[in-house]
Amino acid sequence: MDARNSVLLKILPYAGAVPFLSGAGVVMLGVTSLPVFGSVQTLVLSYGLAILSFMAGVHWGQYLSGVSNHPGLLVSSNTVTVLAWIGYIILPAAQFSILLIALFTALLLIDRQLAARAVLQRDYMRTRTAVTLLVIVSLAVFALMST
Repeated sequence: MDARNSVLLKILPYAGAVPFLSGAGVVMLGVTSLPVFGSVQTLVLSYGLAILSFMAGVHWGQYLSGVSNHPGLLVSSNTVTVLAWIGYIILPAAQFSILLIALFTALLLIDRQLAARAVLQRDYMRTRTAVTLLVIVSLAVFALMST
């Protein structure tokens, strides 16, 4: 892996956390809607659904590329994504935020198991853990402010 890719692997996850952090920040300020973009709640929660689905899909890539041959990755990936989608449709904002926290945590725990088997790089797991904690704290703030 060249140095540019290494830098991107550290920067992109943190950049992906910015909408979560921004959403938590603006709701703490009492802002509920943004010009052009609309409802902060819809923005944060739909972004959470998209990122969670992306993170779950990474497990498909690991299985299909042969990085991990555990078929449970396919099942857990689908389960997480479908649960999140159903939650997005039927749950109020605060409850969906809590569901997202649980599902992001589940994906992190799966990745930690993969890292323990030397499937994932240690540097990636440090970044992954830090960014997931930022996302979880942001979602917790959002859940508290949405009640």
